[in-house]
Amino acid sequence: MPSSDKLAQFLGLPELKVTAFKKERIAANVLQAKKTSVFEVCPKCATPSSVIYDHRIVRLRDAPVRGQSMRLSVKKRRFFCKPCRKPFTEPIQGVIKGHRTTYRYRRAVLWACENFSDLARVRKAMRCSSGFIYQTLYQQIQGKLGEKLNYPWPTTVGIDEHFFTRRRGRAEFATVFTDYPNKRLRELAFGKVKGELLAQLHNIEGRESVRNVIIDMSDGYRSFIKEYFPNARIIADKFHVLRLLTPAINKRRVAITGDKRTREP
Repeated sequence: MPSSDKLAQFLGLPELKVTAFKKERIAANVLQAKKTSVFEVCPKCATPSSVIYDHRIVRLRDAPVRGQSMRLSVKKRRFFCKPCRKPFTEPIQGVIKGHRTTYRYRRAVLWACENFSDLARVRKAMRCSSGFIYQTLYQQIQGKLGEKLNYPWPTTVGIDEHFFTRRRGRAEFATVFTDYPNKRLRELAFGKVKGELLAQLHNIEGRESVRNVIIDMSDGYRSFIKEYFPNARIIADKFHVLRLLTPAINKRRVAITGDKRTREP
């Protein structure tokens, strides 16, 4: 068995010290651990305290290792804060307050949802309920969406419209904003009218730093760009420019070569 320090590092819980290891039942391993810090800081008044009030055993679920379930039995200390005159429980890095699972376990659930074909396989591999899987998955997705919303506008933005749906005989469009240097989607907004776009994109930071906006040859987005990206210059997309030039070039080519792709010697 590896040392307790290396095992705690492997589990992503560097503050813990593993004191014992045992096997409770088939395919279930239990690691007993405790925290060894000298003092903890009160979460209310930020006062350091080294006075231990009492202890509590907390059971945590960790990510499976080689197909075997892992459980952590952590002996957590409760410290007494003299200014607040109340006890508080020490936190554990890698575990959200009030949760009985580690970050590793929640990331393992997300990985299983992305790689397994159905819910039954995920439930069997992670040994948890369907409700917990849905809850964990939505929390992980919400966190990733929050990271994306905090991602500011790049210096060069590409804008184009795409057909979205047809309602009552009328075509409705969606506007796609791309991170042009990194060649990836940045934002998707419903509609292509300036008022609709301003209402949907007002909370994204960094629009003042945009220097170039690439669009097609139409005038639909010019008014929106001048108001929303005040420091950007408008650039015509080379694809749309060539699409307008190609018919004239082909017409001239036919007049010269008699509709032959190459001139014969």
